Amino acid sequence: MKNPGGVDITNVNMTTRDLMREATEAAGDKTYLVYVQRNSEETFREFEAKVNRISNYLVKECGVKKGDKVCTMSENIPELLHTIMAITNVGAVWVPINSMLVGESLKYIVEASDSSFVCVSDSYTDTVAPVLEKLKTPVRILPINQLSELSQAMSEDFESPAEPNDESMIIFTSGTTGFPKGVLHTHNTYIRTAVRGLEALETDSDHRIHVYLPFFHGWAYLLMLGTLYHKCTMIMEDRFHAEDYWETIEKYKITQDHWTGTVPINLMKMDKGEFESRVQLKILGTFGALYATMKERWPNLSFQSLYGQTEHPFITEVPPDQIYPGSDGIPKPPDEVLILDDSGKPVPQGETGEIVCRCKCGVRMREYYKNPEATAKTIQGEDLYTGDLGLLDEKGHLHFVGRKKDAFRVRGEMVSAEHVEHLINGHEDVAECAIVGYRPPEKEALKEDEIIAHIVLKQGESLAAEAFNDWSQENLPRFMRPRYLVFRDKLPKTATERVQRFKLREEAIDNCIKLY
Repeated sequence: MKNPGGVDITNVNMTTRDLMREATEAAGDKTYLVYVQRNSEETFREFEAKVNRISNYLVKECGVKKGDKVCTMSENIPELLHTIMAITNVGAVWVPINSMLVGESLKYIVEASDSSFVCVSDSYTDTVAPVLEKLKTPVRILPINQLSELSQAMSEDFESPAEPNDESMIIFTSGTTGFPKGVLHTHNTYIRTAVRGLEALETDSDHRIHVYLPFFHGWAYLLMLGTLYHKCTMIMEDRFHAEDYWETIEKYKITQDHWTGTVPINLMKMDKGEFESRVQLKILGTFGALYATMKERWPNLSFQSLYGQTEHPFITEVPPDQIYPGSDGIPKPPDEVLILDDSGKPVPQGETGEIVCRCKCGVRMREYYKNPEATAKTIQGEDLYTGDLGLLDEKGHLHFVGRKKDAFRVRGEMVSAEHVEHLINGHEDVAECAIVGYRPPEKEALKEDEIIAHIVLKQGESLAAEAFNDWSQENLPRFMRPRYLVFRDKLPKTATERVQRFKLREEAIDNCIKLY
């Protein structure tokens, strides 16, 4: 598909090293990265020089080689971006770790990815170090905050051994059908996705793009690659700040942003200011039913909605002249979207079935890392079976309905019931548990849930709700923490000992203890 600049993404064939080099050659002295929390700036040339020095340091001093798996765990800081680019620069495979992970869930990512190194910022060293001590295979910690200083004497030139179709990233899903799966992308698939994703906003080199999303999510990384491709300026923050969001937009002359589902809700809670009423800003996100309310609050903003997954991030987009509530857009050519029943046959228009993307553009993941069974279920020829439910309306627009498997979205993260149950079952007093989602009325528009934990204690053991809440704070990521708790003598099960989750869902929050 060609964007307004005339780029056919199927002809994009490059590595992240190629991408960075071309940006420097075209716009070397232009400001590339602005970091709001330090009010610091780097040009494309300065950014590349730091990346290349770190690349040389990783190879010559640390022994990182092509094909090695290298994790990162950090807040949004410029040093993280230098490190990410250096990892892929040397031909290694970048493995981002969600900075909210702790204990067993963190250990799982390092082990499942076969990582040999974990690059950690100062903020997370105390979280990572004790976990790595429990691994059977030694994994080396590298200090993200100090890599620029440690590599200061290294050359600013680096010849990358990477090829466009080499593996570049394993980003783990939230485990919507069990334990998290490692989605394996190449240099080409993610660069093409970045180009395709910014097509919707007609991005060019004059744009100034706001990035506050954490880099353990693929979306932020796509924006970084897209800004390099289009030679834009990227204004990065450590996180989302609703209280001074519009001041930041005005101060840094931002022209484009990307909102997750919770962002507009948080901004609507703020008093409306004068600048907010007149600013011109292009916004990309997944809005669905929120669109009408957003447009009423911000009539001068341009909103663009989409549907995608970690496996294939930009499957649809909404044409600017066809935006309406509930729509997640039409397929981006040359891809197609099919809605199939359980037997693999198309369902009639307007009926719900599994969303299947027929991918012809070369941006789909390569595979699930070391998981051929899951790969075979998801990728069948050109077709990507998403595991999501949706429908196509009379205009051909996709409407996302929900997850096919037992999972739910909590605080912006997809959460697997099985994964949370595994972690809670690690509590010394817990015999077994079952997790279900509960959607409060106020979160219906966001399609977000809260977690209810139904727990059966070991015989003779006792556990106070307060003590369990304290344990969950220390041992579970924030988005996996149950908000409600029920102690039970037993779980409802079938004759074959499978938990009957539907019965637990029917109870909703009846008899629940609210933990926080």
